[in-house]
Amino acid sequence: MAWIVQLFIARRRKNQHELAGRAAEVVAHVLSDIGIDRFLNGTMLIDHRLRVRFVSCGVDIGSVHAAVRTDTLAEARVLRSGDGSLALAAQALQQQVVRLVEELMAAFLSQSATLRGLPARRYRIAERKAAASK
Repeated sequence: MAWIVQLFIARRRKNQHELAGRAAEVVAHVLSDIGIDRFLNGTMLIDHRLRVRFVSCGVDIGSVHAAVRTDTLAEARVLRSGDGSLALAAQALQQQVVRLVEELMAAFLSQSATLRGLPARRYRIAERKAAASK
């Protein structure tokens, strides 16, 4: 019965802004859990269900929409200090993660036409009515 109900429920379509927000959450979580060295040796990817993931090993590009090795991102390399630890304080780290996600999303979008086809943001009904009345 539950699967019949799911057929008729309108599914919420993801957008690029939500993917970027989730990517920021994943980056912050990975940095706090496993550290900068393992983060730089891993890969960020978006799978076929449009979920942002971090994997610590290589991945076959045919099995995902987009995959980017984190050590190829210039903003990710800024995070490491000379002694191999995390170089930034909490406030500066949040700002750096935002810049890192911007670079990451640009790399994701360059790899996948499906991701480029997603809307940039979710529009609210009030915004639609305001735009229609202009």
